[in-house]
Amino acid sequence: MNRTIVWFRRDLRIADHAPIYRAALRGAVIPVFVFDRALLHHPETAPARVEFLLQSLAGLDQDLRDRGGRLILRFGDPVQVLPDLIRETAADGIYAHIDFERIYGRVRDAQLNRALADQGLKIRWFEPPGTTADLIPYPAYRDLWYDQMAAELYPTPTRIDVPAAIASDPIPTLTDLGHQPDGKPIPPATTQAARQLLQEFLDEKSDRYYWQLSYPSAEATTGLSPHIKFGVISIRECYQTAKAIEPIADWRVQRSQKQLISRMRWGSGFAQRFRYLPQLEVRSLYSVFDEDGWDFDEELYQSWQDGYTGFPIVDAAARCLKATGGWKELNFRSRALYSSFLSNLLGMDWRYGALHFMRHLIDGDCPIDHYQWAMQAGVTHCVDKTWTRIYNPEQTAVDRCDPDGLFIKRWVPELAHLPPQYLGSPPPVKGYPNPILKYKAARQKRVKQLEQQRQKFLHQDHVVPYLSRLPQDLTPFGSDRHASEVSWAAPTDLELFPAAIDLDALEPEQAKAIRTWFVAHVEIIPRKPKQRRQRPPQATPDGQLSLL
Repeated sequence: MNRTIVWFRRDLRIADHAPIYRAALRGAVIPVFVFDRALLHHPETAPARVEFLLQSLAGLDQDLRDRGGRLILRFGDPVQVLPDLIRETAADGIYAHIDFERIYGRVRDAQLNRALADQGLKIRWFEPPGTTADLIPYPAYRDLWYDQMAAELYPTPTRIDVPAAIASDPIPTLTDLGHQPDGKPIPPATTQAARQLLQEFLDEKSDRYYWQLSYPSAEATTGLSPHIKFGVISIRECYQTAKAIEPIADWRVQRSQKQLISRMRWGSGFAQRFRYLPQLEVRSLYSVFDEDGWDFDEELYQSWQDGYTGFPIVDAAARCLKATGGWKELNFRSRALYSSFLSNLLGMDWRYGALHFMRHLIDGDCPIDHYQWAMQAGVTHCVDKTWTRIYNPEQTAVDRCDPDGLFIKRWVPELAHLPPQYLGSPPPVKGYPNPILKYKAARQKRVKQLEQQRQKFLHQDHVVPYLSRLPQDLTPFGSDRHASEVSWAAPTDLELFPAAIDLDALEPEQAKAIRTWFVAHVEIIPRKPKQRRQRPPQATPDGQLSLL
């Protein structure tokens, strides 16, 4: 009887899962997850995210058991564990989805390909939905994404036969993996829970989602981001569920549906950029920004991390992140305000901000979070625009995002006695710090700096010479600040799978294609300041900028 190993990574489900479906058709299946120290102890690993992973594995195991199977767990380096497992189980080979979230994963998979080839063993890689191996212009990718999302879902196998004699380690605890719980509430991590969250969103929030995304206290988000990060539910299933809403006359629901789908597409697009240019994990897109250097002040960085900047809405976001992992209440606008403050007003390297986020986010996804950090710092989509959104963290932000002060008063209780109109620039309050910077002066400094740096490539048709290259040293950012497993980065002949784009070998048409990924495809006009509103605006069309 045929036997196929299915290696689960960021796709912890059996629904709309090509490898498990194909493997079940051909015979016995050996579903395996390998606990890999390089990922478990990456400098950007968050204990709460590992806890969500463990619960996701338990849910996957139960789904397999409901169909006659079970999940096989192993510990160690997949480059050694998987060839050994093929021989131990007499399997024909491995099925797995391609994964390009992190540089380490691509080094690991390239080494696995080589090890399997050297031993005469086989692996078949499957493209995840919403990705392509080809270098294509962004508008073409957008069409491809919609086509792939509309494609038929892979059926869920009704029977998954796993050989009984294959040994498995038990699901470990967080402490078994060398992490300590940090008190963050962990959402239910099963496919069924993800489906329920999506349905509750469609039933209860689809008439207000678009207009309340800027208001963290409204909790208008789906709450699905951790499930999508770990593939507990496929984005294609989410897309088709949202599209299946009965057409109704309520244009608010239609607008919210469109916005939700756009955000899923943006997330896939960020991942595709990382597939082309994995250096985006550790470098700014344009080399000038890192070559010129960034400011850094450890004391100010600590104030920003802990929520003691003297700007209440920034501090509320900081404390919410550390307490909750951000998966539900810390919405895109709150994250944007918080991140813009570090890079644009304190002038610090966006990578320090991304490092802090990823060490706390339950939904932390490297391409999405790193790319948006760079976007908020003004170092990505700027080849064809001259302005950067730098958020005013004073009363303007309170009026726009927290007009009743509910979010601030929850997370900064020192200020709970103040009316909303004083939460932008509060009077002296015992136990709460004075502002650590002057907004207008910091903003002017950053705008001037960006204008000077962008002159090197602004409006250039051929941007490839200005793009950062993949560094020779692939050690993850932050490993000097946090204990990490980075021995894999020591060799000097590291290859990647899938391979990165060789920028120096691009043909002219390919160079044009890569440029389309880093320009604005719609004209976004800088927002003018508005009069203060006591309550959220009524349901009228309003633009959104980014996934944050």
